[in-house]
Amino acid sequence: MKSETLPPADAASADRELVAALNRRTAAIPAGAAVELQDLERADPYGPDAFAALARRYGVAHAEDGHWQLERTPRWRPDWIRPEHEAQCFDLFETAFGYRIDPALWRWKYRDAASPGMGVWRGDQLVAFYGAMPRPVLFLGQPASTVQIGDVMVHPHERGVMTRSGPFQIAASTFIDRSVGYGRPQLFGFGFPTSKALQVAQKLGLYEGVDQICELTWPAGASWTERLLRCAPAGAQDGAVIDKLWHKMADDFRDSIIGVRDAAYVQERYRKHPTVAYECLLVRRVLTGAPQGLLVLRQPQPERIELMDLVGPRRNFPGLIAAARRWAADHGANRVTAWVTESHASVLAATGPQQQQLDLVVPANVWSAGPSAQELRGRWWLTAGDTDFR
Repeated sequence: MKSETLPPADAASADRELVAALNRRTAAIPAGAAVELQDLERADPYGPDAFAALARRYGVAHAEDGHWQLERTPRWRPDWIRPEHEAQCFDLFETAFGYRIDPALWRWKYRDAASPGMGVWRGDQLVAFYGAMPRPVLFLGQPASTVQIGDVMVHPHERGVMTRSGPFQIAASTFIDRSVGYGRPQLFGFGFPTSKALQVAQKLGLYEGVDQICELTWPAGASWTERLLRCAPAGAQDGAVIDKLWHKMADDFRDSIIGVRDAAYVQERYRKHPTVAYECLLVRRVLTGAPQGLLVLRQPQPERIELMDLVGPRRNFPGLIAAARRWAADHGANRVTAWVTESHASVLAATGPQQQQLDLVVPANVWSAGPSAQELRGRWWLTAGDTDFR
């Protein structure tokens, strides 16, 4: 992994103020007018070239005399989403997806983000949104800051404009320019687009696919392996145990990219989820009580248990799958399913699952300078728990 200078600690906060100021100053002036931006250019935490690229999105460029001039009035204008935009986000979500998101779920998703993401306005109407949720990971054993992209949406009246200057491209590329890559707050990003959505982003020069999501399925039932194990709900008192299990898992995945799965993450991702109830189960050996791993399960249908996550050393994965299958049988289900990246499905091959490819691709950013798609290809360990929508 290439080593680059880290951004200033307050870069994200400074950038939100800078973008808002640039938007205000260029909003009410006619084409051809001069605009005073030298102070903003000096304040850009990412330097003058990054500022010039940002200014072009507002129709502004350097004039022959070196000053800034509005060359055109853009149809769409980007800006960071702020708390006062929340109602507009909910309205756009309902228009784009056909149902209204629970405000508690929205706030849970973006709880760790300085801003939920980049918006694009046409006049006073929010017409596009590119959401971003920070996620700490280990990249080949080293801590790195990444961002999960989600809730990408464009108003139906604007969807036909999927061009290099359309609202989706403006939202995505402005976010990436200001947030992702070397010298930015997030080293790289990921998400779960469909193949159709990925093709759009590829045509716009934003992403390249680096992995695929598949679904594994096991029949419910007991085995001799499971009889050596017992499951019990994990509580707050088990935080230290979960952390130890995570450290063992992290060591086993030092050749991969894996999201941090410590006790704090389990608490925030699963126990504090506002709309879904998960079972967080600590699996121990019957005779010794030695912890083997953590299972996170949910039952979306009576006949199916979904394995959202598992935490523990790889050598214990077969036993954890056996425990999940027994749990499913005890709760009236006939099968267990799990999502995992195709590149890492072999980790669970010894458990004998059926495997089916899903129409979900893992992308890598190719718009800005950062770790290449080749460096990231086949590296991700991702499960359903890494999504924001399950």
